[in-house]
Amino acid sequence: MIKFAANLSLLFTEWSFEDRFCAARDAGFEAVEFSFPRDMTATEIAEILRRTGLQQVLATVPLRPGSKGLAAQSGKAGDFREDFSLGLEYAVEGGSPLLHVLSGVVEQKDYAVSSGLFVDNMRWAIEEANRHHVKVVIEAINQISVPGYFIRTLAGAVGWTQRLEGLGLILDLYHAAMERLDPLACLDLYIPQSDHLQIAGYPGRHEPNIGNLNLPTVLDSIKAHSYAGWVGCEYQPAIGTLEGIGWLDRFFTS
Repeated sequence: MIKFAANLSLLFTEWSFEDRFCAARDAGFEAVEFSFPRDMTATEIAEILRRTGLQQVLATVPLRPGSKGLAAQSGKAGDFREDFSLGLEYAVEGGSPLLHVLSGVVEQKDYAVSSGLFVDNMRWAIEEANRHHVKVVIEAINQISVPGYFIRTLAGAVGWTQRLEGLGLILDLYHAAMERLDPLACLDLYIPQSDHLQIAGYPGRHEPNIGNLNLPTVLDSIKAHSYAGWVGCEYQPAIGTLEGIGWLDRFFTS
C-alpha cells in the first residue's frame, strides 16, 4: 500500500490553513506536509496534529520574502542559522522526521563560492538536526520553475547527499520530469536512497493524472520497489481540491 501525504500549502487552499488539517483528514489522508506556517506557532501546529490524528512527515525551513532559501547564499550564514533553528523547532514540535532546507538562487559565476558556503551551512544544520533525531533533506528544483536555483539537477542533489554524510534526498518526480528525465528511470535509480517522494502531473503541476505523467505505471513502480516512505501530493488542483482528488479514491477505499 502506497502512503500518501497531503501538501497543505497547495491542497485544500479553499480552507484556512488551520482548517486544512481537518479537511485533509476527512478526505482520507493520514499524513501531511507543508511549507512553513508563518501565522501559527509550533505548539499550535502540534496541537492540531494531535487533535486530528495526522502525522507531519515533512517540515520546511522558513523562506524570507523573495527568497528561495539561504543555505548557499553569500553573507547570510547568520540568517540561515536563525531560520533553520526556527524550522527545526517546528519539525520537533510537530514530530516531523524530515526537515527540508532550500538553498536559494545562485548565479553560475558564483557557484564555486556558494558550494563552499553550502557545505559549511549544511554540515552545521545536519549536526543540529541530528541532536533532535530529525533528518535534513534537499531536492533539485527544475530551472524552468526557478531559474538559477542552486541545486540545479537531480543528479546534483544526489551528489550532495553522497558528499555530505547524513543529508537526505527528496525525489520529486515533477521536477525530474521538467528536467526532461524519465520518472520511471528516476525511480529505478534513486528510490532506494530517497527519504521522501513527491508527485504531480507535468508540465502543469496539477493532479498526477493530468498531463504527461504515466500515473498507473509510476504507482506500480513505487509499489514494486517496496518503498516504505510517504508520497507527498505536491500539486496545484486544476479546479478544486475535492473535485480533483478522485484519482486517490481507490487507495483510500481499499
